[in-house]
Amino acid sequence: MEMWIRQANDTFRFPVFPSSFEINSKAIVNTSNVLKLGEIAVFGGAGLRTTEISSFFPRNEASYCDYTGFPSPYDCVNKIQRWMNEGFILRFTITETNINFECIITDFQYEEKDCTGDVYFTLSLKEYRRIQISKVSINNDEKLSSVKDVPLTKGFDTKQKTHKVGKGDSLWSLAKKYYGNGDLWKKIYDANKKLIKNPDIIKDGWVLVIP
Repeated sequence: MEMWIRQANDTFRFPVFPSSFEINSKAIVNTSNVLKLGEIAVFGGAGLRTTEISSFFPRNEASYCDYTGFPSPYDCVNKIQRWMNEGFILRFTITETNINFECIITDFQYEEKDCTGDVYFTLSLKEYRRIQISKVSINNDEKLSSVKDVPLTKGFDTKQKTHKVGKGDSLWSLAKKYYGNGDLWKKIYDANKKLIKNPDIIKDGWVLVIP
């Protein structure tokens, strides 16, 4: 199991997986008073998911680290601090789970406390939800010509991404690269069905859409 945050093409994998994690989700329920009936509950849609991650950035490699060659503790801190200060849209993913959503950082706390050089942190994330604004056709005011996906904050490339297939590429490796989870390969396959006849075979030089 791996925990990733991605900002456009800049990916970050947490060196030490937290001992536990929790995703908080809720429904929006509004109450109204109806004459002669009293108070009623009205469903207002799904609320934004939130999560709080507590772990540490290790100074040295050890058996509890999930991989080797990870950034130094303060390189990790600086990256996350910059993403928060710039209000970047991020994608948060935990492999082997259904957790994969866009988010923004709402709070980031870090400290050193045991003279090892390790940096302990708590990171709070809130789901980011895109809004859609309809554009009205100038030729016919009664028809909508298209729907535009409008980000409320910055930092995540909303233009269509493409990838030119190179030696050793597979749908799984591309999903791992762009989403942090190779199990999401079918998303790329579905977007390129006209070109890909067999999902196990992609050829050098092909240009694939990365949705």
